[in-house]
Amino acid sequence: MSTKKKKNIRRSKKSLKTRTHKQSLLTKMVAPFLESAHKAFYESHTRSFVVTNNVLAFLTIVSIASLILETVPAFASYDIIFRTIEFVSVFFFSLEYIGRLVAAPNKLKYIFSFFGIIDLLTILPTFLGLTNLTFLKSVRILRILRFLRMLRLAKILRQSRRSFKKEEQKSLYRLNVEIYFIALFAAIVIFGSIAYIVEGYRPEFSSIPISMIWSAKVLLGGVSLYMPETVPGEFVTIGTRFTGMVLFGLLITVVGSGIKRLLFGTTEIEKETKE
Repeated sequence: MSTKKKKNIRRSKKSLKTRTHKQSLLTKMVAPFLESAHKAFYESHTRSFVVTNNVLAFLTIVSIASLILETVPAFASYDIIFRTIEFVSVFFFSLEYIGRLVAAPNKLKYIFSFFGIIDLLTILPTFLGLTNLTFLKSVRILRILRFLRMLRLAKILRQSRRSFKKEEQKSLYRLNVEIYFIALFAAIVIFGSIAYIVEGYRPEFSSIPISMIWSAKVLLGGVSLYMPETVPGEFVTIGTRFTGMVLFGLLITVVGSGIKRLLFGTTEIEKETKE
């Protein structure tokens, strides 16, 4: 073998070692971040998960409140405050989306999952400047459901590994009730926002708070004094009534489990932990 070939081989080996060393250093630098992100977003039994999701839940509530009040003419002078809240919350929601995507075991599954799409919709209208898609921003409230859902699943899993105490049953039942009321409020906000976009030219739907009163009546099976006039508005009414029936079924399940425990001393919760 010629001297030139030997030099080339040595140079190639040295280059390979350098690349391998750099990749190893990069892996060591990234690994702690990935581990921390996974704990914060996917491991519901860790403290970092609870803290992270409490902060995000607070930001979600503040941004939703800002979104609702922004449509009230009396608060037009506070537009700068509303815009600041919007950009700050979207900044943190964007970091969350990136963190969840990076830490997700299956990234494509997260992107096309229900909550993955919700996470994207919470930030996309702001980045694209689509101010007329207020109802897309209102879906942010569904993010709180994910936090409560994961807490519930973690509680069931934890309690299935030991004896199921009466206090723990009550705790899980309260969590089920919280999930129902958050789902109900989310439906009121979302359909109220859509009605505001579709029928906003009418005084009866001139702001999201007023439209929320209409959506609450329809969701709870009441008859509103005023109804949408446009074709899209009719579809909104149909969707609102259908969602109301679904939520009513959920209410029967939640309340029924409480009555069953009261009368018979057993609940569906126990069945869940035995399966």
